[in-house]
Amino acid sequence: MGTGIKLAATSLLKNAALRSGIGKELLFSVYNYMFDPEQLHFLMDALTEVADVKGACVEAGCAGGATTALLRKWMDCKGIKKQYYAIDTFSGFLPEHVAHEVQVRNKSGAIKFIFKNNKKEWFDASMKLAGIDDVVSVEADIAEFDFSPLAPLSFCLLDVDLYIPIAAALPKIYDALSVGGMIVCDDCAPNNIYDGALQAYEEFVRREHLVSSVVLGKLGIIRKC
Repeated sequence: MGTGIKLAATSLLKNAALRSGIGKELLFSVYNYMFDPEQLHFLMDALTEVADVKGACVEAGCAGGATTALLRKWMDCKGIKKQYYAIDTFSGFLPEHVAHEVQVRNKSGAIKFIFKNNKKEWFDASMKLAGIDDVVSVEADIAEFDFSPLAPLSFCLLDVDLYIPIAAALPKIYDALSVGGMIVCDDCAPNNIYDGALQAYEEFVRREHLVSSVVLGKLGIIRKC
């Protein structure tokens, strides 16, 4: 298909979406991050901070890959040469994890539909379209995933939202983390649909006798000394 035809087709699709509302969010969204600019800045600074720490980088819970692409390109900008792993179910939350939120933590059953519309193939295609060909995507349940083959790790963005996967993953990630490495656990904010993340984070830091540090409203920080 020639460039002119592509431009015309895109124009038709956008005009139709604008009039009908169907597909409007998909075609016109220009900010696809689950973090505000200050939080994104913090994540980029965190990668820079651990640049000299031995080990790979992991993003556990990557959805469509917007943050993955940003952080991986930031590593290129700063000359940080490390393997980057992106781990996700690529099909939304698992039923047993949702059941715990609904039955034990009294959350809405509607969470079972969140992030459902995703596939590993879509994520991989998005990385290629962004000019990124070295992110290793892994389709897995983070609660059952063995991090030891990826060790050592220097950085992990843990963004899987719910109590069970975070509570199960944190000890394994921490064990694989190099001294000087950092874990950033997202959604550590009270009284919201994802506050299971905060519960799991606080339980872990208490158990390991670490200092609890939640910055910028929701980023729970763990450093290995």
